[in-house]
Amino acid sequence: MKFSLRLSLYFNKYFRTFKTDLNKEMKSNAIFIIILITSILSFLLNIVTLLVTELSITVSYVSLLFILITILGLIAVTVKYKRNNHESKMLEQKYKEIETAYQQQSIHIRTQQEEINKHVSNLNEKRVIIEAQKKELEDSITYAFRIQQAILPPQYYIDKLISSYFILYLPKSIVSGDFYFIEQEKEYIIVAAVDCTGHGVPGAMMSVIGYDLLNQAVKINHITKPSKILTFIDEGVTNFLRQINDESGVHDGMDISIISIHKQLKVVEYAGAYHEIYYTHKGNIFEIKGDKFPIGMNVDGVADIYKNNGVPVIPGDMIYLFSDGFADQFGGPNNKKFKYQALKNLLLEVSSLEPLEQKSRIAQKFNDWKKTNEQVDDVLIIGVKI
Repeated sequence: MKFSLRLSLYFNKYFRTFKTDLNKEMKSNAIFIIILITSILSFLLNIVTLLVTELSITVSYVSLLFILITILGLIAVTVKYKRNNHESKMLEQKYKEIETAYQQQSIHIRTQQEEINKHVSNLNEKRVIIEAQKKELEDSITYAFRIQQAILPPQYYIDKLISSYFILYLPKSIVSGDFYFIEQEKEYIIVAAVDCTGHGVPGAMMSVIGYDLLNQAVKINHITKPSKILTFIDEGVTNFLRQINDESGVHDGMDISIISIHKQLKVVEYAGAYHEIYYTHKGNIFEIKGDKFPIGMNVDGVADIYKNNGVPVIPGDMIYLFSDGFADQFGGPNNKKFKYQALKNLLLEVSSLEPLEQKSRIAQKFNDWKKTNEQVDDVLIIGVKI
């Protein structure tokens, strides 16, 4: 489009210049014609003067000389006129060619402009459609977020079950594939940190399945031992997604860490599926690893058996459950992952603080590390003070 405009401007400029030159040439030819006529009249006048007057021989020679000069002038003017006349015809021909080319270029530019206008109109229509679809998707995701938030246990309910704790929950998108589960069954408080496959909408769909299975295990089937809860969920995900014999072709699942806390005895048990936990005791921090069995994806239809672990803590110690989002976040001076050892050191550093202050320090560290980088995954850290 810009090229066509430049070409059009060039033709306009050249056309005006050429037209001016042609007008000048025509004026020049008119001057030559006037000079020619004047010379002819002067020549005739000199002939008559020579014939009718009785001047001296000297005057006669002068008159003849003037006549000769006049004849030479007439010849020069005639030659110049013919040359100018030829050049004028050539200029007129060139003018017509340029004018024709200019008209053709103008038609071409108008055609291009019409095509561009059609494309712009089509793009505007598509933009309106895409914006409407985007708004519809955003509205749907926002509504899904409300549903997911409604499923999660509210703060007032958690406050009744646990006196001192924090939950750092930072979804990557509006909805999250990470979620937490906190419930009471008899004398046990069940706390779980769950990281479903993916994040965003796919992860959120898996989180609904996971939360429902956890609720079935604890509230309906009254299971309080963490290892047995994992086995129940493992079997449930496999059946729900029809993964036996790879029937559905869906290979999604979730990683979970679960602890149970006896309210009176303060006895803590733990089981994990690809998730570890950290706990502090007497100023040190320790780790208990989970089993390397995923939740779901049992093609043979046999649910996995998970190990139950005792956690040697006393009142005042901290237990931390978490997903992999914090450790996998890129940032820092070398734009590398934060990693688990750094996370363990951070948790030990803040463990002596009150849980809400711990949450604030951990969140600040995450933002300082991430800076302008994109958040790579959902982040979930649960801290429970015994």
